[in-house]
Amino acid sequence: MTRVLVTGAGGFLGHALTEDLVRSGHRVRALIRQPALPQDVPGVDTIVGDIRDPRCAGEAARGCDAVVHLAGLVHAADDKSLREADYRSINVDGTRHLLDAAVAGGVSRFLFASSVKVFGETTAGCADERTPPDPQTPYARSKWEAEQAVAASAVPGRFATVSLRLPLVYGRTAKGNLYRMIDAIDRGRFPPLPRVRALRSLLSVKNFVLAVRALLQPKAVARPCYVVTDEVPYSVTDIYDLLRSGLGLPPPSWRVPLPILTVTGLCGDLLQLCVRRPLPLTSATLVKLIGQAWYSSEALMREAGYRPFDRFDAAVPDLIAHYRQSRP
Repeated sequence: MTRVLVTGAGGFLGHALTEDLVRSGHRVRALIRQPALPQDVPGVDTIVGDIRDPRCAGEAARGCDAVVHLAGLVHAADDKSLREADYRSINVDGTRHLLDAAVAGGVSRFLFASSVKVFGETTAGCADERTPPDPQTPYARSKWEAEQAVAASAVPGRFATVSLRLPLVYGRTAKGNLYRMIDAIDRGRFPPLPRVRALRSLLSVKNFVLAVRALLQPKAVARPCYVVTDEVPYSVTDIYDLLRSGLGLPPPSWRVPLPILTVTGLCGDLLQLCVRRPLPLTSATLVKLIGQAWYSSEALMREAGYRPFDRFDAAVPDLIAHYRQSRP
């Protein structure tokens, strides 16, 4: 049994991980910003604070064997008030404070939740740990800089560090892009996508927990970062069709031709310049929608014994059930 500090324990990933660690017999300390944790995770030592506060980070890390650092400022494409400095303050400086606290507190293992956005917005083929980073947004750059700090802090034989590059994570209680996509399809506001071959990797929250569990094992960390995904990627068309079927809707009788989507995206670019606010469809959002974002977690499977079992197609009924229960 080990004592594990989980930052961001009040969030979607953090809650699922905390629950699993407690169930597995670990002692868990949770660092959260809001003074409450879900009542269904009893026995957790909770600290309310901010990772940007060195004293708070020191108190949280003291006496722990491992740290799983999930707290951070997430990508928000529709929030133009966020500046590069905002991302760096939390994702880079906060991580550095926590690393310093972990070393001073005798922590032996540090896991950092990064993002596949470090590779760029799309991939030419299937990206893995050997693919050169190409961060293109303030969020991605902050994650890449934090990764470098995490790797530089490692001390062989004493302090093992690893960054986990995560794609879109789905699960029953997850909000975000996938939830909004389900809602838009259900309300008839999401056009039938053309058939595209570009693949996208996803990650089940259950598989994420398995990856963390594997990397908490002794001698599991063999490299500075690992890509963590489900074993099976899907095309955006597959994702759309699976969600549509899960909602009980018939297969689309037509699909928007790709040239029309492309022209609409260009029109969105021009209109966005005029109105000076984000629009739902631009050239940039179209690339994110139908572009390839395919990644391999084969290294993690081979070197740390990660064995993902959950699949997106099997999880769709649960996602739809939660959507129906939670919508207004």
